[in-house]
Amino acid sequence: MLYELIKPYSSIATIGMCKNAGKTTVLNSLIEECFAHGETPALTSIGRDGERSDVVTSTKKPEIFVYDGTIIATAEALVCLGDVSREILDTTAMPTPMGEVVIMRSCSDGLVQIAGPSMTAQLKSLKARLFELGAKRVFIDGALSRKSLAMPAVSDCCILSSGASYARDMRKTVEDTAHSAALMSLEKTARFDEAIIGSGDFAEKFLALDDEGKLSSLQGAKEAAELIRAGGIKALLVRGGVTDSAFEALFAAGKQLSGLELAIEDGSRLLVRAANYQKLLRAGACVRVLEETRLAAVTVNPFSAYGEHYDKNAFFDAVRAAIPAHIPVVNVKDCEYA
Repeated sequence: MLYELIKPYSSIATIGMCKNAGKTTVLNSLIEECFAHGETPALTSIGRDGERSDVVTSTKKPEIFVYDGTIIATAEALVCLGDVSREILDTTAMPTPMGEVVIMRSCSDGLVQIAGPSMTAQLKSLKARLFELGAKRVFIDGALSRKSLAMPAVSDCCILSSGASYARDMRKTVEDTAHSAALMSLEKTARFDEAIIGSGDFAEKFLALDDEGKLSSLQGAKEAAELIRAGGIKALLVRGGVTDSAFEALFAAGKQLSGLELAIEDGSRLLVRAANYQKLLRAGACVRVLEETRLAAVTVNPFSAYGEHYDKNAFFDAVRAAIPAHIPVVNVKDCEYA
């Protein structure tokens, strides 16, 4: 079911809204489907995954099952915690709290635990090495707290997993899932490109584009708000992370925000609450990105590790209604898709 959605992409990040969101179930399904199609996958993680119970919450969780031939990049201390026969393919000199990341090949079917590097540059390097060693697809396991996984430079697409463990109130889970999906689905800007940005020596975080297409650097969000209020700025590019404080400063521009395009590097850089994001949209502004993130699917898990389960049909339908229609919603456990 998921295979057809990730088929065009060679590297896929699985991102959970919270612990126990169903991400490991998604990963197991992806591994199984790849082997059913004759592909050799590789996997790694920015955190630890595959353990029988969560080391933080002590809640039970599914383990990671791989097939003979799977390539695994994991911390040295976790190599012996699985039950597969294995061949060590390479070492990476990438440190983790559980030792150096090593790359191995499973020589039997069985269980593994994974933990890889947390730095973006290391993930990019590791991904390239996994392809060199024969992987046809690379799966990177992560969490919403590490949105950098969704950066186009790290993964070709991502799958967002949401579940009842996120909050007792299903409405909050649905609203926050919809917000995260929206940020991962932002459209590419038509106003900014590398040629324009590279045409001058701009070191500042904020760059303004005026009516005549001239780019100028600004000191910060407050200066940007003043110029927007005065008129003449059609678009604003913010590089790096964009926080609630930047949005709140821009709100001072009032009605002049209508028609403004706010461009960011990619959806992982927008670190704002749903309320502030919606307030900017209601003011008539739009948000675009230099590089699009491809959200292949949103998966839903009505089971809570803490006992507060959702009605599976109500949760599925609510998420389906809350996110853009072109993004598939999948309940992997029950093989539901819409």
